[in-house]
Amino acid sequence: MVILGLVWQFILSLMILKHDGNPLNWDTIRDRMRYQKPRDPKTGKENNWLLLWVIPFILISVLLQGGFIWLPNIDGILFPLIKHLPLYDLSALNPTDFKGAWWLLCFLVPTLIFNYFLGEEFLYRGILLPKMNGAFGKYDWFANGVLFGLYHLHKPQIIISTALLFGFVFAFPAKRFQSGWMTVIIHGLEGVLATIMVLGVILGKS
Repeated sequence: MVILGLVWQFILSLMILKHDGNPLNWDTIRDRMRYQKPRDPKTGKENNWLLLWVIPFILISVLLQGGFIWLPNIDGILFPLIKHLPLYDLSALNPTDFKGAWWLLCFLVPTLIFNYFLGEEFLYRGILLPKMNGAFGKYDWFANGVLFGLYHLHKPQIIISTALLFGFVFAFPAKRFQSGWMTVIIHGLEGVLATIMVLGVILGKS
């Protein structure tokens, strides 16, 4: 169901592009997602060295996910009822049940592609972020982060706090450096970790 939802985001993105009068081909996707060298915000020149700016954003992401950056319990204060909802916790799965289950890669690979490359990122940073500029101006990345946080309804305990901050971590560099690769790298780090974990389970290492 998760994969189908991510694929639907890709299809929806193509429908929006078609509605806007764009040809449906790889060039359109590349141009809209800005799969290009990052641009210097001051000079407008492309420079691969600007990719190094992903490092501080990755560190912020790691610190947030690792709980090293303390966040106030905004969600619990504003929505007391969500404190009693079950947590989204994959660690409850028993790794021994999936030792040698290489078929899990059939679910992992499309999830990675449509989450970090053609689905979630394409819709939020490639389609919505440019459109939001017309309504929110220079704060389009902020609005994009808010929308991205609210999109995480499957993790209600972190919608306002962590999820919103992740939205900013992903949306701001994409806007700042005019390149989708910035966000794909930052957001895609989760996919790298997920791949390591899944391979560990398959190999019986975790």
